Amino acid sequence: MAKISHAFIVSIALTFSPLALALPASQGELPADGYTIAPGALDDALNAFATRNRLQLIYSPALVARRRTAGLRGEPPVREGLARLLDGTGLTAVAVKANVYLLQPAPRQRPRPQPAPAVAAAPAPRGPTTTELDTVHVTGTRIGRAAFESSLPLTLITNEQIRASGHQTLFDVLRLMPGMSGHHPRNVATENGASQVPSAAAASASLYSLGPRATLFLVDGRRMANYGLVSTDYGALTDLNGIPLSMVDHIEIAHGGASAIYGADAMAGVVNIILKKDYRGAEVGASYGVSQRGDAEQQRQYASFGEQTPGGGSIFLSVDRFTRNPLIGSQRSWATMDQRRNGQADGRYRSGYGFGYAYWVLPNKGCADGDEATNPKFDTDCRLDFPRYVSLQPGIDSSALYTYFRQPFGDNKEFYADLRATRVKLDVQTAPFNAVVSLPSSHPDSFYGLGLNYWFSDVGPIRSRTTTTTRDFTVGVKGFQGRWDWDVSLAQRRNKVDNRIHGLISEPAVEAEVKSQTLHFNKADTNTPEVLERISPLTTLGGEMVLDTFSGSIEGPLAQLPGGELSLATGFEARREVLTNRPDDAFLKGDVALAQTFDLRRASRNTAAIYAEVNVPLHETLWMDAAWRVDRSSGYGNQVSPMFGLRWQPLKSLILRASAGEGYRAPTLAELRRPITMGNNKGYLDAKDAPLPCAVDLGNGYCELDVTSRINTKLRPETSTSRNFGVVWTPSEDFTLSVDRYRIRRRNEILPIEPLDYPKLFPEAFVGDEYGYLVGAQRYLGNYGSTEVSGWELSAEYRYQTQRWGNFGFRVNGHYMDRLLRRVHPLAPELDYAGFGTPNRTVLASVRWSYRDWIATLNAHFMGPTTVSRDRPGSPCEQFLDAPMRCRTPSATLLDLDLAYGGFDKWLIGLNISNLNDRRPVNYDYNSGGYSLVDDDPVGRYYLLSAMYRF
Repeated sequence: MAKISHAFIVSIALTFSPLALALPASQGELPADGYTIAPGALDDALNAFATRNRLQLIYSPALVARRRTAGLRGEPPVREGLARLLDGTGLTAVAVKANVYLLQPAPRQRPRPQPAPAVAAAPAPRGPTTTELDTVHVTGTRIGRAAFESSLPLTLITNEQIRASGHQTLFDVLRLMPGMSGHHPRNVATENGASQVPSAAAASASLYSLGPRATLFLVDGRRMANYGLVSTDYGALTDLNGIPLSMVDHIEIAHGGASAIYGADAMAGVVNIILKKDYRGAEVGASYGVSQRGDAEQQRQYASFGEQTPGGGSIFLSVDRFTRNPLIGSQRSWATMDQRRNGQADGRYRSGYGFGYAYWVLPNKGCADGDEATNPKFDTDCRLDFPRYVSLQPGIDSSALYTYFRQPFGDNKEFYADLRATRVKLDVQTAPFNAVVSLPSSHPDSFYGLGLNYWFSDVGPIRSRTTTTTRDFTVGVKGFQGRWDWDVSLAQRRNKVDNRIHGLISEPAVEAEVKSQTLHFNKADTNTPEVLERISPLTTLGGEMVLDTFSGSIEGPLAQLPGGELSLATGFEARREVLTNRPDDAFLKGDVALAQTFDLRRASRNTAAIYAEVNVPLHETLWMDAAWRVDRSSGYGNQVSPMFGLRWQPLKSLILRASAGEGYRAPTLAELRRPITMGNNKGYLDAKDAPLPCAVDLGNGYCELDVTSRINTKLRPETSTSRNFGVVWTPSEDFTLSVDRYRIRRRNEILPIEPLDYPKLFPEAFVGDEYGYLVGAQRYLGNYGSTEVSGWELSAEYRYQTQRWGNFGFRVNGHYMDRLLRRVHPLAPELDYAGFGTPNRTVLASVRWSYRDWIATLNAHFMGPTTVSRDRPGSPCEQFLDAPMRCRTPSATLLDLDLAYGGFDKWLIGLNISNLNDRRPVNYDYNSGGYSLVDDDPVGRYYLLSAMYRF
C-alpha cells in the first residue's frame, strides 16, 4: 500500500478527536448479517457504518459537510465497505491502527508495477469501484505502519478542534494545552522583565517548563529555523507567529524524550505542525472578532485552492492575511501595581529624590504640593504604573503564502516541492524608560546630591515594531522499491528579523543635555521636541538565521517474525546553520542606557546525524521499539542518544507502555554569546563573602562592584534522561482512558551564572585589579545547572450517539506536575518550582454536540492556584511597602462556546465566544501587573464571527 511521507498521524491513545476510541478488533471482520446503508448525507452514513462494524472514524465535521454517498448494501469487509462509502467523495480513509481510521482528502494513487499478463484480461465486471486505503506514519517513530500504538505518549490536535477553540494564532492554541508553557512576545522581548530594551519579540511554547531549548518544533516532519534575534534567557527560540492557522491541517505532540528519533532539541518532546496539502477544489474564508468592550479587533481573510495535475500529481496554493489591534494595559482596570483593592500596597514607581525604589522618596519640584489625595497631579506626574503602558496583547499584521506541488514520474518515483513565505509585523509596548539619575550640583533640578527616581514621560512609552520574514522551501524525491520506501530532500529555512525601537534613551546625549542644562527634570517645565529627539533617537536591531538541511531516509520490513513483521527505519541529516546579528552603532558603542550587551557577529555551524529505529514484535501482544541516533556537532564531537520502548497488550481493552531515552544538546549559536547585563551596571556584595579585599567599600559592610559579562568558550553540551510509563484502557468503543507518568532529568544545563547571589560557588567570576582588590564581577553562561521534572498526564474521551437528539462527545485532558527541581550549581540548594509562578495543574475539557447541520462545542480551561513571591520558592510571604503580601493566586476557569452551522449550500458559518464567563485575571505578584502572561486571558469576553465558502 502507498505511504504518505511525513504525514505523521499520532497514536490514538491520547487523541483529541471528535469521536472517541474503539476497542481493538481484528481488521477485516465481517458483520454478522447483511445490512443496508441508504444513500444520503455522508456524515450519517459514516456514523451508521462505524456503529455497525465497531470501528473508529476520525474526521473534522467540516470535511464531510455537504458530501453525499451512494450508500452500501451487503456484507463487505470493513476496508472495502469504507472505500465504497467514500467512492466519489474525494476522500480516503487512513488506517491508524486496528479498526481506527482517519479521513482526509484523497491523494493520488501511486501505481505499483504489475507483471505483463500472458493473455488479454477479460473486461472487469461493472460494479462499485474501490479505493486502496493508505497507511500512515506515527509521530514518535519514523516507521510508517498501521495497527501500531507508539510507546511514547502522543496527542493530536485536529483542525476541527483548532477551529472550535476560536484561537487565531498557533501560539494561543499551544500555550493553553495541558503540559505546555507559553513564552509571550513581551516576556521574550524584555528577557523575562530583566531589561527595558525589547530586543526579540517572538512567540513560542515549550513542554514541562523546560523552556524552548528542550522542545523541538517541526513543520511536516522537518525542523524549523530558529528566530533570527537571540535571547539569552530562552536560548534558541522558535517563532510560532510565522505559521497561519488557516494553513494548518493538524498538530501532533510527542511527549517525553524523543532525541533519539528526531534530534537533540527533543529532550521534552516534539511538536509537529502538519500543513494542508492534498486538497481538491477551492475555499475562501473570513473572520472578524471584537471584545465585549469594543477593542482588540481582529480580522482574517484566507483562500486556498487544490487540484490534480496530469499524471496523478497535485498542486495546492493558500494565502492568508491576519491583523489584530494591540491591547494596552490602560484599557483594563485590573492592570496596575496599585493593589490596594486587593488588600495589598500601592506598588507604583515613585518619582522623586531618595534612596530606594519606593521608600524615603521626596517629590521633585513638579510634585511638591500636596499628595495624590489632594493634588491629582501627584498621581499623574509622579507615580509610574508600569502595567498601564505594557502590551497585554501585541498588535499583529501578518501576510502569508504557501504552495505545495508533487508529481509522479517513472514507475515508482515522485517529485515534490513546497514553498512558504510569511511577513509578520509585531507591535510590543512597554513602560517609559525609568532610572535613577545623578545630577550635578550645578543643575537647577539637583537636590543635595540625592539620586532622582525619574521616568521619561515626555519621551513616551518604549515601542518596538518587529518585522519577521520567513522563507522556507523544500525539494525532494521519494519512491519505493518493493516494500521499501525512500525519501531524499533538500530544504532551506530562513528567518530574518528587523526591530525598530522608539523611546530608548541615549546616555551620552542625556549627559550632554544635562551639562548644557537644556534637559529639565522638573515636570512643570517642558523639554523641547529637539531635545527629546536627541536624547531618544530611533534604534534598530537586525538578525537572521539560515538553516540548510540535506536529508534522506528509507524504511520497510526486514523479516517476518512469529509475532509479526520486523520493521526498520534509518536515515541521515546534514545541516548548516548561519546566524547573523546586526545591532546599530548606538548598541555597539554602548550608548543606549541600561541596554544589554549586543555584538555584531556572524557565526556558523555544521551538524550531522545518522539514526536507525526498529520495531520488533516480540509476541502477538508485546512490541519493542529501539532507536539510536548519532549526532556530530562542530567542536563537540559525536554523541549517541538511545531510546527503548515497550508496549504490552495483555487484554484487548488494556495497553501498557513504557519508554526510556537519553538526550544530548550542544550549545546553540545563540548561547555562544554574552548573557544579558545592563550598561553601567553596579552590584553589591557582602564584604564577608568577597574573595578579595574591596576596592570600593561602602562602609556598611558591602562592596560596590562593576558587573559585566563575557563569552564562555568552554561551554559543554547538555544531557538528559527521560522515563515514561502509561496505561491505556478502552472498555468499550465509546470510552477510552489513558494515564501516563513522566520524569525528565537535564544535567550540565546551560544557565547564566549569578556570582553576586552565590559568590562562594563562582569565585572565578570575580575580577581583581592590579593591586589585588576586588573591582568587578562577570556574568557568563555555564554548565552548572540541573533540572528534574516529573508529573502525570491524563486523557479521557466518551461519545454518546442518539437517534433523535444527535451525537455527543466528551473529552478531558489534564496535567499535574508534582516536582520541578532546579539547581544553579551542584552545591547550591535544590528548589522546587512546581506551582511557583505558573499553575502545576491544568485541565482542558470539552463537550461537543452535533445535531443535523449544527455543531456546538463548550470548552473549559482550568488553571490551578499559583504561588507568587518577590524572591524564590520557599521564601516567606512577607510585607511589601508596609502592607502584607498575598502569595497565593487563586485558581481560575475559562469557558468558551463555539457554534457552527453548515445548513447553507457550500457555506459554513461559525460564532465563537471566548471567555464566556468574562473572567477577570487575578494575580498578586506586583511584577506581573495583575495577570499571568503565560496563562491568563487579558481580553475578556470576545466574539468571533467566521464564514467559509467551498467551491
